[in-house]
Amino acid sequence: MTLIIKADDLKGLITLDEAISAVEQGFREQGEKPTFSLPRMRMLYEDRRLTIHPGGCPSLEVAGTFIHYERFTYTREAQHYAGAGKRVYVAYHSETAELLTVIVGSLPLFDFDREEDRFATETALTSAVGTKYLARADARVMGLYGTGRQARRHLMTMCAIRPIQKVRVYSRDPNHRRAFCALMAPHTSAELEAVDHPEKAAEGADLIVCATGSNVPVLFGEWLSPGVHVTSIVGSNKELLAEGLVSRPRREIDDEVVRRSDVIVATLLEQAKQDEQGDFVEPIAKGILRWENIRELGPLVAGKAQGRTGPAEITLFKQNSDQGVGFMALARLAYNKARANGLGTEI
Repeated sequence: MTLIIKADDLKGLITLDEAISAVEQGFREQGEKPTFSLPRMRMLYEDRRLTIHPGGCPSLEVAGTFIHYERFTYTREAQHYAGAGKRVYVAYHSETAELLTVIVGSLPLFDFDREEDRFATETALTSAVGTKYLARADARVMGLYGTGRQARRHLMTMCAIRPIQKVRVYSRDPNHRRAFCALMAPHTSAELEAVDHPEKAAEGADLIVCATGSNVPVLFGEWLSPGVHVTSIVGSNKELLAEGLVSRPRREIDDEVVRRSDVIVATLLEQAKQDEQGDFVEPIAKGILRWENIRELGPLVAGKAQGRTGPAEITLFKQNSDQGVGFMALARLAYNKARANGLGTEI
């Protein structure tokens, strides 16, 4: 029997630690069994976009896809969702081939999310896994670029994996900065400070997170302190470039961030190549970086790739796309929670 689950019914049943651990297990599977996973696939026409994330985790006995569809708006500086449909997990039992579950909606992991914002809740989990394996264990000061839904979620996941005591927040709009700090203060024990200049967010930071919708760099390498870790989430605008709707590859960090990074890890290298992601392809075209110097999250989690080796190293995690393995590990977690709590409809 297949269990149909409304994601919203799981509210309060999945902790952030459980969700991060599930995604971590998914990427461990990818590192150990790379052929049971494919890069995210996307088709786009003008502002219409359909995305599919396939993957499987045999140790969790699950395989399938995560699917979502959006309309979006964009300018030279940024792009934003104009509309987002319900996201859907379709998960099979990897050993029996039974259709295990269909989960409608992103998982309700953050209690500050409004109902209309409850999508793409999984991105900050992948960021947390990569950061966990690269940032110094004693990271206490964080610089945060962005004040939207992903910035809110990344604040929570980073505080879940590191003893963050102070967070300096920057975005272009001072009203957004102040509103962010007011909204999020009750949800974290870290001190939140809205800063007026972007370099102030990076000053003396142990950990920097870029969680923006930007198309142009928001973080510059000259601002980085020794030992800092950077996580950046902006991906690609390849399709918009091909249609002539924008003139430059999308960036969130500048070339100097890449140049100064001693260790660089991507969620998936094949994804970066396939999507021609600006934060990699432009530095590579300039001879600043080589593809073979970029490591991947799956092998890092599986212990097959080296991460940080010293406290003074600068590390970079380019969270260049969530992957199906993470979504399928979450689907198994959600299915187990639903079964244990008598939720869902069998068909």
